[in-house]
Amino acid sequence: METPKVPTKRNLYGQVLDDLGCRIMAGEVQPGDPLPQESTLCDQLGVSRTVVREAIKSLAAKGLVESRAKRGTIVCPRGSWNYLDSDVLGWQATAHVDGRHLFHLMELRRTVEPAAARIAAERATDEKRRLITEAYEAMVETAEDVDHFLASDIRFHVEILHATENPFFSPIANVISTSLESSLRLTNRQPDQNRTSLPAHQKVMNAICAGKPARAEAAMRSLLHEAADRIDVALS
Repeated sequence: METPKVPTKRNLYGQVLDDLGCRIMAGEVQPGDPLPQESTLCDQLGVSRTVVREAIKSLAAKGLVESRAKRGTIVCPRGSWNYLDSDVLGWQATAHVDGRHLFHLMELRRTVEPAAARIAAERATDEKRRLITEAYEAMVETAEDVDHFLASDIRFHVEILHATENPFFSPIANVISTSLESSLRLTNRQPDQNRTSLPAHQKVMNAICAGKPARAEAAMRSLLHEAADRIDVALS
């Protein structure tokens, strides 16, 4: 018989952080309102003050809360939230079950990724082109496996961002990863749906590897247009 695993301090901290982050994203605590007092959170969540304080410190670093004299820990205005943070994106996806977050994520992707594809076609080194090609080939090889295909698809888009050689595109990788994970789990539940998206990805890859900026931008725009259409159909 296996010995039951005892929750570690890190596990408890992560659970409390996720719990509070999801509460805020779901609107259970509105901007300007205080979180429950530490003692209340300790009782509710069954953890120590130290764990609660560490979780609140992380929420503050992500722009979600701040401490105010005589008022405690207050939820910040939404404009202060770091929406590019991977945890914040995950909490959004969990809280917004109506798919609203997917619309916003796709809107950002359709603004950024075509430009990134154009720049990648202009600047990508041979090594970067090889990595993009490897990611596409992994998509082809894993088309029958939804989870492995998802990982390969994410890698494809992230490698294109890296191929721009512009470090300011790197934070967008969190958006791409979360958006793809949420949208593909909604739209690509069967292997044949994975295979359908391969030609559009191949066009993007070919244009970047051939050093054709305008063609790469147009191919990425078309790819994302098709993805947005599939999301709309799935949500409706």
